[in-house]
Amino acid sequence: MRGLRRLCAMGAALAFALTSTGCAVLLPPSEGSADVVTTWAISGGGEEELMPAEGEKFQQRTGRRMQTQFFQNDPYKNKLWVSMGSGTPPDTFFGWGGGALQAFIDAGKVADLGPAMREHPEWRQNFLPSVMSPVDINGGTYGIPVGGIQPVLLYFNKDVFARVGLQPPRTWGELLDQIPKFQQAGILPIALGGADSWTYLMWEEAIVDRVAGPEAFRDVVEGKPGAWLNPDIIKANAMLQDLVRRGAFGNAFASTSAELGQQRTLVASERAAMMVHLGSGYSDLLGDDEKWVREGHLGWAPFPAVEGGKGDPANLVGNPTTFMSATAGPDQQQAVEFLRQELSSDAFTEGRLKRGDVPPVTGIEDELRASEDADFMTFVYDLAKNAPHFQQSWDQALPPGPAQNVLINLQKLFLDQISPEEFSQLMEESSR
Repeated sequence: MRGLRRLCAMGAALAFALTSTGCAVLLPPSEGSADVVTTWAISGGGEEELMPAEGEKFQQRTGRRMQTQFFQNDPYKNKLWVSMGSGTPPDTFFGWGGGALQAFIDAGKVADLGPAMREHPEWRQNFLPSVMSPVDINGGTYGIPVGGIQPVLLYFNKDVFARVGLQPPRTWGELLDQIPKFQQAGILPIALGGADSWTYLMWEEAIVDRVAGPEAFRDVVEGKPGAWLNPDIIKANAMLQDLVRRGAFGNAFASTSAELGQQRTLVASERAAMMVHLGSGYSDLLGDDEKWVREGHLGWAPFPAVEGGKGDPANLVGNPTTFMSATAGPDQQQAVEFLRQELSSDAFTEGRLKRGDVPPVTGIEDELRASEDADFMTFVYDLAKNAPHFQQSWDQALPPGPAQNVLINLQKLFLDQISPEEFSQLMEESSR
């Protein structure tokens, strides 16, 4: 009941906020639910291209119409919260797992796919184990992967590294040693789009996992007292602040935008040697200058290992993938079967491969090797396949309030406005 009251309160607050600013609160169509099954997802991604066709297959199989609606990212999140709180959710919905999904589950709003997966064990076995943790909650499974694998990676300009006589850093120590060498050559060591605070988060997630291991952030997610005060988290943030003070990011990183492409332009134009970004960085650079990428000027590598760190260097952080979940309700069985039969089909996977996604699906090595982007796609796939742990991005793993506080305080940390100890103290206080 506590989860339901919390969800209803958040839904009501969001509904008031949306209506008071002149935006209509959109609710599912009132067409007879006996005939229509609804799906919600965000626009601008592969789902918008692929799901309508799967909806047609669902209709042919069941005789019921699948109504698929797409929304922009931020309005979608608000709309979903409102619909869950008001008791009018879609039958299946797109999401990232983690904290928001946990709230819906606690309120009894999401169907557990576990029983169907036990009845059809090949369904669960179809997905790479490392990506499932954001939807494996409270002993159940509350979603299936529908997007591509998006780990945090190190991208580098091969020409710049060759000119300075260096190889991409495999360890943190090597990274520190390379900074003055690039600086002496008049090259910015690392491009950082700090105008967008989520770029700091990629560094934070990676270094905390390398230094402290996945258990440290797991304690944070579970709300254990003192979790943010873990000495290894403080140590990791001291290492980040040391990187800033060494000039690794230059003096203009706070006004450099990743979303506007400025971060990656620095790398492609040979003004910077490397950058840290999600797997989408490859497709972004490909879109900027396909010829430059195809000619082999771009390189990629895992985030550097930390000597003596508790985290396995094979661990990944970032966005394991995106998910589709089924709502608990009268159409639950049909919704679950839509996830199992249509959105887990070979045809759906093939469609994602054609878009350039790296689906977290087993047994697609041959298809990846046949791709025009085989080198990058097989690299990402093998990382995810072999990862002992794949930590979901903190802003998705945490509830909305703490997630926003992380971004605010990380910006202060990188700008040297607070110490690593103060960062941990602020986060500990805000999580109580």
